[in-house]
Amino acid sequence: MASATSAAEARTGKRLALNLTGMSYWATEYVFSNLAHNASRWRLQVGNDPFTWNAPLPPMTPDGYPREIPPHSHLESFLIFSPERRVLPVQLSVFYDGRGKLHYAEGAEFESRAAGRDDVRNLRNDAPFTARLKETDHADPIRNIRIHVRGQLNEPTFRKPFLQRLKGMSALRFMDWMATNDSTVIHWKDRQTRGQFGRSERGVPLEDMIELCNQVRSEPWFTMPHLCSNEFVARFAEQVKQDLDPDLAVHVEYSNEVWNTMFGQADHAREHGLSLGLSDSDYEAQLLYYAQRTTEVLSIWENVFAADRQRIIGVYAAQAANAWTSTTILSWKGVAQHADVLAIAPYFGGSLGSPERADEVAKWSLDRLFLELEREVEAENKSMIQEQAAVARQYGLKLHAYEGGQHLVGQPGAENNEKLTALFIAANRDRRMGGLYRRHLENWWGAGGELYALFSSMSSPDKWGSWGLLENETASHPKWQAVQDMLTARY
Repeated sequence: MASATSAAEARTGKRLALNLTGMSYWATEYVFSNLAHNASRWRLQVGNDPFTWNAPLPPMTPDGYPREIPPHSHLESFLIFSPERRVLPVQLSVFYDGRGKLHYAEGAEFESRAAGRDDVRNLRNDAPFTARLKETDHADPIRNIRIHVRGQLNEPTFRKPFLQRLKGMSALRFMDWMATNDSTVIHWKDRQTRGQFGRSERGVPLEDMIELCNQVRSEPWFTMPHLCSNEFVARFAEQVKQDLDPDLAVHVEYSNEVWNTMFGQADHAREHGLSLGLSDSDYEAQLLYYAQRTTEVLSIWENVFAADRQRIIGVYAAQAANAWTSTTILSWKGVAQHADVLAIAPYFGGSLGSPERADEVAKWSLDRLFLELEREVEAENKSMIQEQAAVARQYGLKLHAYEGGQHLVGQPGAENNEKLTALFIAANRDRRMGGLYRRHLENWWGAGGELYALFSSMSSPDKWGSWGLLENETASHPKWQAVQDMLTARY
């Protein structure tokens, strides 16, 4: 909500935010006291047939549990599948409602059973902590599976180590928690709710996002699903208004990187932009539809918040390396009445993983790689930030980073270059990476950028990237330490 007293204007300065890593069964970040929230979806396994993810499931309950088990088969879920579960205690308890029997395998070892409870050992090996459902009562099926540290069933929603890591973060961006990219959510009834099994694919319930922000005093940054109906937007906004601490502002963004043609939301925007006749150009039509739909979504939020609409921070996102996308979006009709923020993702190092450069870069030493990264941070990356800051000033907006940090990853066509991947992982673990983060953020704030949402909280590095500021709970990391130093210095 653009106004002289908007929340965007009231909350200024050198602030850091964090993109929270998405929920998955292979995650190294354990967020919830109920460890079953990381579970994979159920998979039907028939007899001695080869393992598959794709066999048709039997009839399922609305909360994601099988009503029956077909003959000569069982259903299986990876409840936890990360070697980093070594940080978890050996003694765990699995709780459930209903009648039936769970079996445990691979990284889990059954110990004892009581009504609605199995005591299980976490073997702390590299195999998945697996549950196999072989018996369930059709009238009273097994459901509401929870995994807790033994003796700690009534723990708070969030694990203490997770909460401690969020200290000082001004905002939390929930793009991955909302499973935003390629989302299929349309109606309010399609949303993830607290009672549903597993969050690896459908994301985290809104109630948990609100509870987290209230607890750590961080502003939420929501990314509304690209297919969502107006009814979904209104119901979402109503719940936020009702339950979020009234002292917290709310960042509202329509989807994620709709400018980026690799995502389904970009296809959706292009098709609708062309059908509405917004432009004869495919890409311009895509951007203009994004601008139009963002404006519609923000209008709904503002109407719901009514007298409190100054709490809404209207976010319009564009491609960092292409200021034309910013001006195209911001010049569209109606944007000026709703925009508070131009948001970009000012990553550095991305071109080094291109197929054209991969073989050359893979031969570099770490010293050679850091020379290039240091040059880029002070040259192209700094210039890009300055150009986008000028665009933001032109439109009277603040410049925020919806994502950012290093972008050392083999791009499609180079992702299987093992030497490149090893070099990039080593660079992320090098103390010099922390220094690059400091310089990059100083350049960001020096150019007039404000809130910077780092990507992302915690994940294990592999050929798909080294995105986590931390890799696991047991060791610090140069990127994380640099961020902590800046928070301590009250940037």
